Amino acid sequence: MSTQPLLSVEGLGVVIGRGPQATRPVEAVSFTVSDGEALGIVGESGSGKSLTLRAVLGLLPAGARREGEVRMASRGETTDAHSLPPGMAMIFQEPMTALNPTMRVGTLVAEPLRRRGLSRREARSGAVKLMREVGIPDAERRARAWPHELSGGLRQRVMIAAALATEPRLLLCDEPTTALDVCIQDQILSLLRRLMEERGMSLLFVSHDLAVVGELCDRVAIMYAGRIMEVGSTDTVLMEPRHPYTDGLRRSAPSMVDPAARLTGIEGMPPDPRAFPPGCRFAPRCPFRQADCDEIDGSLAVAGPGHSTACIHPGSIVREGAGAP
Repeated sequence: MSTQPLLSVEGLGVVIGRGPQATRPVEAVSFTVSDGEALGIVGESGSGKSLTLRAVLGLLPAGARREGEVRMASRGETTDAHSLPPGMAMIFQEPMTALNPTMRVGTLVAEPLRRRGLSRREARSGAVKLMREVGIPDAERRARAWPHELSGGLRQRVMIAAALATEPRLLLCDEPTTALDVCIQDQILSLLRRLMEERGMSLLFVSHDLAVVGELCDRVAIMYAGRIMEVGSTDTVLMEPRHPYTDGLRRSAPSMVDPAARLTGIEGMPPDPRAFPPGCRFAPRCPFRQADCDEIDGSLAVAGPGHSTACIHPGSIVREGAGAP
């Protein structure tokens, strides 16, 4: 795996509205994705994961604008908020709403190929080939189907095939397995890993499921209230968390080691983006809160080799006995 970042995100923010009433649901987010690497972004619903992904790709909703820099190594150019970075493609969370219901799925997969200058026949042949590559059985016949005629798993495979048609170096995935049953979810994760290995792609994978990220991703960034709380190798972050929020997420997930273990939820609710608390945004819910937590700026500090945390009292988690659930 190359150490040269394929994607560099610096000080990424999303601003909605203008003037004193403007809100920043995502603020000061920085991370990198290396060649051939899978980076997971994990957090509760509303933490800003999907908005971060859309900001990276330049697909923000009306009324929202992007701050910060997004740089792809393929060109070394910083993209503005209205341009799609080269070499990226995205798989959306719910394929039934992402697919065009008036377009046969083969035509949808062929569209990026047509935009690359292929003839109609060549694009159709290429679309069928891509559908076979992502494991769609009887791809020639399925290519003539409408989205509503396919199962959820097949629709998601169509979305992956359409993304591959752009020949991306980086694939952005917005919770692509959320609406799928466990067996199909495992198939999609295995497919993504195989495509990474065969095509040399990198992956930026958003999820609220620690188990999914633990299976697929090399590194993980934990996100809360629009900021990165902790980042490092997946094994290190999940086994030796150095932020109370990460530890809370881990403790609230079922254990494969001790299925009878009692789950411990995180007390309280995430803050309103219109009124984030001062200092550490997790402080109001943190069991280790101290007075100086209200004064920090939320920046990351080194917690170990390749491991960073926004917590200024990580030793409290160590004393509490954080470890594999």
